[in-house]
Amino acid sequence: MLPALPCLVQEAPAPALPPVSGTTRALASLVKVRARMGQGDLDRMGGGVVVAPGLVATNAHVAAAGVSVTVVQGAESWLATGIRVDPDLDLCLLTVPGLPLPPAEPGPEAPPVGEAVFAIGFPGDRGPMVSSGRLRALWHYRDGWLLQSDVETHPGSSGGGLFDAQGRLLGLTTFTAERSPRLSFSISLAGLRGLEARPLEGLGKGARPGLTQAEDYLSALSDDPRNADTLEPAARAWIATEPQRPDAWFSLGLALDQAVRRGAASGLEPEGAAARESVQAYRHALALRPDARTWNNLGVALDAQNRFPESEHAFEEALRLEPGYALAWMNLGNTRLNAQRFPAAAAAYRRGLAAKPDDVQAWGCLAECCRKMEDWSAEIQALSVALRYRPLSAEWWLDYGMANVRLRRWEAAEAALGRLRAWGSPLADRLQRAMRPPFHRR
Repeated sequence: MLPALPCLVQEAPAPALPPVSGTTRALASLVKVRARMGQGDLDRMGGGVVVAPGLVATNAHVAAAGVSVTVVQGAESWLATGIRVDPDLDLCLLTVPGLPLPPAEPGPEAPPVGEAVFAIGFPGDRGPMVSSGRLRALWHYRDGWLLQSDVETHPGSSGGGLFDAQGRLLGLTTFTAERSPRLSFSISLAGLRGLEARPLEGLGKGARPGLTQAEDYLSALSDDPRNADTLEPAARAWIATEPQRPDAWFSLGLALDQAVRRGAASGLEPEGAAARESVQAYRHALALRPDARTWNNLGVALDAQNRFPESEHAFEEALRLEPGYALAWMNLGNTRLNAQRFPAAAAAYRRGLAAKPDDVQAWGCLAECCRKMEDWSAEIQALSVALRYRPLSAEWWLDYGMANVRLRRWEAAEAALGRLRAWGSPLADRLQRAMRPPFHRR
């Protein structure tokens, strides 16, 4: 069961420094991580923690893309020779031969909310620096937790350790809400077990570096049904504490979006009070700080209420701020498709697919637009790509076969029919009927 979430951020007196014994134990396992990037890119620096003999854990966004990675403690340094990366957890494990440092003692996976904690890292490439506070909340995140604390962290703190008062490692400091250094999130150690089982890779392969935006995590937390009952009250408490914080209003919008989706699954109308308030929350966030992600989410909320012109305007604003924002292009295509503006929808999908060509659902939607415009050749082209990613989709094979029938491409249509028959799909009968006179060859 999810522990109680008092709020996303909470004012508190300045906490006392951790016990000297706990700090000493934690510092023995802490290292600075220096990742040298490729030509033209700035090197990255952060923290890391020794978690097993010769293994250092840090954030993927600190080290995953480095062509070489060095770990440093004091005047000593060691070169990492291999890496394992989980970008979705923003975790990576560095293999460091000959590293003589002791592994950190792990703490409980789900420590009690309210207990004293401290973080150690290298903000601004300085340190190690210690910041004390309390654990404020635990959020379900994949197979583990995101630990929310009010320890103060700043850019450069990533990859450092979050410890309990005894100096036991609870997680790695991962991100801080923008302009709120005492709203700090750390990734728990649960993901390290699976990471140790992954194949060891060499450095410099350009691995995806991990999540870097607070909004990415907030979206993931809101999408997890295990957090459903606590997300909205937590967001409201955050707003009550910091009403001028755009991230607080963004979080409320996310929470209400989830409430709308749960209601829709129960048969409620999407135009209800929660849907209207989610729009208001996103608009409030935009009044405080216009940004592409919030415009995108506002567009999705408006589209769910069939407010298509407003939704289209929101996506266009997102793209004005971030022209390469693939998701906003796809969503713009969706709202135009819902409004039956098929040529404009197809144009948006093509722009989005140029930036993200592996979005299989967008290829399917583009094919639908082409079908509505009776552009059968373009529909076949889009479906050909979609079927490479999803070759077992009987519905798309039917559409592919029907488009080829309309163009009298009988061999392709018969190939699609053969697939549907081999699967025993009832859609085979529909395609068979379409291939009879007057369409069939003579």
